[in-house]
This record gives sequence, C-alpha cells and structure tokens, in this order.
Amino acid sequence: MQQPAESCWYELRVVGSVGTSTETAGSIGIAIGENGRLCAISSGTAKRFPTEQAAVDYLSTSSIPGNYRFEAVRCVKPVRR
Repeated sequence: MQQPAESCWYELRVVGSVGTSTETAGSIGIAIGENGRLCAISSGTAKRFPTEQAAVDYLSTSSIPGNYRFEAVRCVKPVRR
C-alpha cells in the first residue's frame, strides 16, 4: 500500500547511520537537524525534506558537510493499527 505523500519525507543522515545503504551503527545515527547542526536521529529533530532532490540541494548550500558524508534517506510515518 502506497503511503500518502505527506507521511513521507527525506532526511540527510551521516553515511553508516541507521537507514543508510551502509548502515553500520545499528539503531543509532546522526542527521542534519532543524537548526542546521548535527543531531541524533532518535531526538526527532532531524530536518525533513519533501523530496530527495530538496535534500541534496540543501546539502550543497550547507557548511556542515566538512569531513562527513551524507545520504538522503526516505522516511515513512508508521501506520497505526
């Protein structure tokens, strides 16, 4: 079943964090937060982007990357039953 568009978003996560293609951190990870700084994914304060392209565009204008590599990760709001 396809999720409604408003329940899907993208987050920029440090490569190796949970949800990335090279996930090595188990259930933990780091993302770019709403305040433009790095945050723990579990904090719930990761910046949400409507599309993967919007996330990549943000990354190209951010001063955060430095020594970090990021991946745009598709997130879906859990369905309650």
